[in-house]
Amino acid sequence: MLIESYELDIAVSDHSAQHFEFEAVARLSVDIAPALPYMNAVLRGAEYVHEEPVLSWRHEGHKVSFWRDRIAADDLGSRQEAEQEIEYLVRLVNETWERRDEITPDERRHPRTNCKECGESNCFNFALKLASGDRTLEQCPSLHTDPGLQTQKDQLEDILHSQRPAPPAPPGDS
Repeated sequence: MLIESYELDIAVSDHSAQHFEFEAVARLSVDIAPALPYMNAVLRGAEYVHEEPVLSWRHEGHKVSFWRDRIAADDLGSRQEAEQEIEYLVRLVNETWERRDEITPDERRHPRTNCKECGESNCFNFALKLASGDRTLEQCPSLHTDPGLQTQKDQLEDILHSQRPAPPAPPGDS
């Protein structure tokens, strides 16, 4: 087991004036940085920054971050939910760490991580412009430099090709 103990801080969040929510931080007694590439490999939609190291993820509507010395979650509705979420996240780290021999660690930063390499502020804006024809797939560097994304690139090309209007019929055909 990687994380054997932690100190839990739960506070009312000051992130939103619109609604009341809690945030929780588990202060760890161990460095979990070695586990983060394994977490990046198994958590769908996670955003990993190896240089920090930090891994961000959304779990059931909660914003979650894993740092080398702490785990944080917010958008929590109660103290009990905060405790349960942190317990789940600690268990997730421990279970992933225990299975590390079965997992290929992933230190890459995946698309949909708002890397801004395309010049847009986030991937959603890029996708909107891609769909409207204002951007091309070639303008997303990740899709062209990461061989692990070939399937996604092919799927996007198929979608974009299916959206193009059919060429006009030659004159005289009816």
